[in-house]
Amino acid sequence: MNLKQINDLWTEYKNKYGIDSDRMIESVQYDTEEYVEGCFNLLELMDNQYILHLNPNIHLYNENYVKFILFHEFTHFYDFFHCPFEDKNEKLYFMNAYSEFHACKVTLARCINQYQLKLTDVDKIQIPGPYKEISIRTLLEESLYRVRYFMQIYYMSYEVNDFINAFRQLMYLFGYLSLFKNDDLLVEQTLRAISLTDERVPRLYKAMKDEELDEVVPLYKSIADDVILTYLRVSFRRYYDKEILPDEELEKITTENYRDYIRILNGRIRARNLVKGIVNEEDDIEAIAEEAAMISTILTQLSLLIL
Repeated sequence: MNLKQINDLWTEYKNKYGIDSDRMIESVQYDTEEYVEGCFNLLELMDNQYILHLNPNIHLYNENYVKFILFHEFTHFYDFFHCPFEDKNEKLYFMNAYSEFHACKVTLARCINQYQLKLTDVDKIQIPGPYKEISIRTLLEESLYRVRYFMQIYYMSYEVNDFINAFRQLMYLFGYLSLFKNDDLLVEQTLRAISLTDERVPRLYKAMKDEELDEVVPLYKSIADDVILTYLRVSFRRYYDKEILPDEELEKITTENYRDYIRILNGRIRARNLVKGIVNEEDDIEAIAEEAAMISTILTQLSLLIL
């Protein structure tokens, strides 16, 4: 599918939803990761680069599924320009939470031409898949599987990027579930299935469904702040044993003071080695290098949630 065809569909999308905008997608690149069908890069959008990234295999999919993908991405394009927040980090939280939810909700609703589903519809209604039609039940089961899979990966390492992947999949599923008449029960069952007990998550779902956008960003930011703090403390425990960093002191590490703690703790290691007579100039140089590497690793992870 070439750029003109994509922009023709974007125009169709704008007409369908009454969107008054002369912005067009300026370029399409077939360069996404293996399991990503399509995306916009938020940093590119912020830099006024309207580039749509698609999976290189998209030309193998059936036409209706390609439209399914594109209407999802068009919703992100729309949401970016109608984001009520100016701050970069707030835009990031808005797009990673509400826009993912919104894109799945709008795309599925558009596909089935209705805004409310019953449980009896999950096997009756067929929607486009990559190569053949699938049931809504299949869509929901595959979506839940991906949520559980990425959550399990996250709990293995507490890496920020793994959280982002899991959270995105959860927003996808929430978008689909929002079309069901008994969605509150389905959301509750979903959170139970993935053993997620954070009371902020159902509140976030309700805020997105009710379009209470002023609630969405603070809730997501609160969740993300805890993810960052958990990552920091897990990382520190990997680097430093309890003799150097007791548990009670670990709980005092925050995103504001972690650099100071790295220097303090590395100083304790050097002092311990000095007492044992195993420190020399090369050890000091190596410690400084390790200190810089740890800070660099942490900053790389933090940058995924903080622009």
